[in-house]
Amino acid sequence: MAAAPVYRAAKTHTVGATHRVRGLQLTDHRFEVPLDHWATDGAAITVFAREVVAADKASTDSSALPWLVFLQGGPGFESPRPSEASGWLKTACESFRVLLLDQRGTGQSTRASASTLQRLGGLQPAANYLSHFRADSIVADCEALRLSLGVTSWSLLGQSFGGFCTVTYLSFAPGSIKEALITGGLAPHADDALTCPAACDDVYRRLFWRVRTQTAKFYQRFPGDAATMRAIVTHLASQPGGGVALPSGGVLTPQGLQMLGWAFGGAAGFESVHYLLENAWESDALGTQLSLTFLRGYEHTLPFDGNPLYALLHEACYANGGATGWSAQRVRSSLEDAHGELDPVAAAAKGHPVAFTGEMVFPFIFDEVASLRPLKALAHALAERPWRASLYDVQQLRRNTTPVAACSYFEDMYVDFECAQRTAGAIAGARQWVTNEYLHSGVREDGPRIFKALLALARDEEPVR
Repeated sequence: MAAAPVYRAAKTHTVGATHRVRGLQLTDHRFEVPLDHWATDGAAITVFAREVVAADKASTDSSALPWLVFLQGGPGFESPRPSEASGWLKTACESFRVLLLDQRGTGQSTRASASTLQRLGGLQPAANYLSHFRADSIVADCEALRLSLGVTSWSLLGQSFGGFCTVTYLSFAPGSIKEALITGGLAPHADDALTCPAACDDVYRRLFWRVRTQTAKFYQRFPGDAATMRAIVTHLASQPGGGVALPSGGVLTPQGLQMLGWAFGGAAGFESVHYLLENAWESDALGTQLSLTFLRGYEHTLPFDGNPLYALLHEACYANGGATGWSAQRVRSSLEDAHGELDPVAAAAKGHPVAFTGEMVFPFIFDEVASLRPLKALAHALAERPWRASLYDVQQLRRNTTPVAACSYFEDMYVDFECAQRTAGAIAGARQWVTNEYLHSGVREDGPRIFKALLALARDEEPVR
């Protein structure tokens, strides 16, 4: 395997169908790229991207417009599917051709699903396959697309994990980037290239603290929900096997219930969990039980069914070298040993508020989420796998000359603010908009404002003050 990826044009590029939605024209592109960009030959996969232009520009020569590539959050989520010109996309299309990338393994790109991974011939082949689905490979895909499209350089917009990918891009192919905009995605430890397990453990210690803060605010907003959570935990713990069956075939346990805190990082997260909890119970002549509405709502809150890559590679996106070893579970266990604060059954028995957890992946989900059960052995293999120490080049970031602008959310529950500040300080010339007006979902809440502000910062239209 080569020491660095080989950036080359896609083997094939096919332009597919064009259609319109209100205010936009969409064109499909498919590119055949190497599975392993570090090898000179080998298997190929397909990467799908959707070109988006404003409808009123499509009849003219839209090829004169510069490109903006959108890198989605995740890892393991496909790009947005626009149904109309709205939000940041409408604003971006005023001056760009936008390329919505389905990152490898997602959407219409060659999918990495439970069924496709099981057909790879065993545990080790599947683990080797997924070793090529991190930010460094996504950046190499972008370079293949850029070269195939004949683009000298383009602009980037990276949201969350897409921001992590942007920092990787700035590390290894900065000459291909005209300007980089990052929303909630200044990657932790890009400033020092700290390796695992220390890097992951530091991230999760910080995130548990952030979730604790959000949990306290949730119970302040909805104090009656503390009793509801205790009652649900007590009910679940009393059932045979320690949980109740979910509609999909999984099981809801007290530790699974805590994962509802995942929603607390978004704008309406508190409300969505509150409304779910208020429908928790239903009664009939035989007694009281958890409602089907609640159980289905719980399942819909979690992102795993359609996006197994998220569960399999979430910790790996922090692994700049070394193995993660189930970092979130290790940190959780240390907190339980020290304070007992994360034990839901003990908290309910003592009449204490039940703690929530956030954007963490724990080993137990591969037992409790039905769609993930076939991937349990693979998940454990990936947790013990040493990862390449090449997601970032600290020295290149320190000599960066590409315009970079980032929106950092002061109360972000998914990307620790202090880590983000260290990374911003390591990227030469990076400018920030720091705000507590939004949570992690700011670009979805107020995309036009954020996009315009970051573009102005990157282009020095907003003078340094």
